[in-house]
Amino acid sequence: MEEVGSRRSYWLREALSNEAAGDAPPLREPVEADVTIVGGGYTGLWTAYQLTERTPGTRIALLEQDICGGGPSGRNGGFLHGWWDQLPVLIDLHGAEGALRLAREADASVDAIRTWCEAHGVDAWFRKGGYLRVSAAPGQDDDWLPAVEACQSLGVADALVPLSADEVRARCRSPRFRAGVLMPNAATIQPATLARSLRRVVMERGVRVFEHTRVTRLVPGRTPRVQTSDGSVASTQVVLALNAWAAGWPVLRRRVLAWGSYIALTEPVPEILSEIGWTGDEAITDSRFTVHYFRTTPDGRVAFGAGIGSAGFGGRIGFEFKQDRRAVNRTVAGMRHLLPALIEARIDDAWGGPIDVTPTRLPLIGSMHGGRVHYAHGYSGNGVGPSYLAGRILASLLDGARDDVASLPIVGATCLPFPPEPFRYIGARVIRQAMVRHDEANQRGARPSRADRVLAGLPRRLGYRLGPKE
Repeated sequence: MEEVGSRRSYWLREALSNEAAGDAPPLREPVEADVTIVGGGYTGLWTAYQLTERTPGTRIALLEQDICGGGPSGRNGGFLHGWWDQLPVLIDLHGAEGALRLAREADASVDAIRTWCEAHGVDAWFRKGGYLRVSAAPGQDDDWLPAVEACQSLGVADALVPLSADEVRARCRSPRFRAGVLMPNAATIQPATLARSLRRVVMERGVRVFEHTRVTRLVPGRTPRVQTSDGSVASTQVVLALNAWAAGWPVLRRRVLAWGSYIALTEPVPEILSEIGWTGDEAITDSRFTVHYFRTTPDGRVAFGAGIGSAGFGGRIGFEFKQDRRAVNRTVAGMRHLLPALIEARIDDAWGGPIDVTPTRLPLIGSMHGGRVHYAHGYSGNGVGPSYLAGRILASLLDGARDDVASLPIVGATCLPFPPEPFRYIGARVIRQAMVRHDEANQRGARPSRADRVLAGLPRRLGYRLGPKE
């Protein structure tokens, strides 16, 4: 395995190897458009696509500082599901009726993305095996019960199905797994293939894509102007689809943190997968707050991730998000602990990237600057499905239809802001590491230290929905 961070993720290299076209050119001059989209990940690309569906002929300019899919959209675990496991939080924030509307719309994204792939001839490895969340230690037992009870109370009990330990092990046999819960309407995908295919389709529809184009400034007004290193775009409306980079953007930075997450990829091990019975394409996580997440690939590899990376000062996305060898080693150790059958499996690749976390752990979607600038960010590592919904919402806001999707209660929702720098950075690093140690102690069956319990629980005591629930 090469040094972590020395090349693009396995997903993106695989996707790019199947493309004939090269990079889109950078923006080198002033241009005009109806809509400018900053960011070439899922949110920006789905917004562009949905807008071409709703109002064909709209002049759209999409600016990406790297290549489309070069950020989290081409690095994530490829878990595609909705928010049934977040139903208690949705109810607390938006009431039972609003929560049910949101959960149903997010859930619809799963089959909508499958339909989109079929319509556009995209093989993004769509496998609908469900999302399985397990307890891997006594401290994780029954973590999902509030969500199960919320689903039952709202008449959607089949959205989250509790499983016994034997039923869990029938799907993936590990000596660490205890009971669990299954979200049947969930899938895994090849995330970079989806992102790059979206890029292809929107470009075929006339969207002007400029890659390797870093935005340096947004000048709001009646005709907002986006300034780049070598050019600019003047348009009627702007979309900020920044993902974790929103943590360094003026106005938005107090509402989002960027934390690192890492993935290790094994060699093909189809015989081992058969031995442990993991052949149903389930996406699996444990119930830590600094979650372990893992899935299989069509050629029998295991991609195993862990949300254990650090934060960056001032929202900067630096080397710690891509080149943290310690985080990779912790990720591999987590895999070998939870899936000891893979203890001898070779690690062929590893990569990291940022995730964008809001105080509620739900996306923030809305408008500012007189309704001419729109934004969506804060997927907390679960953006594949919700970004499709965000694209629908943003397209509705852009064309002024203000239909049902634009009236969802998440649109324009506010939250308790994070502290300013340097307190945000210091707090994020210190508390994040306490959360990791807290989770790792629980994983070993030990009681976390008093200091780690206090630090890991501090965000919830301050009003944020972050950290262990104890």
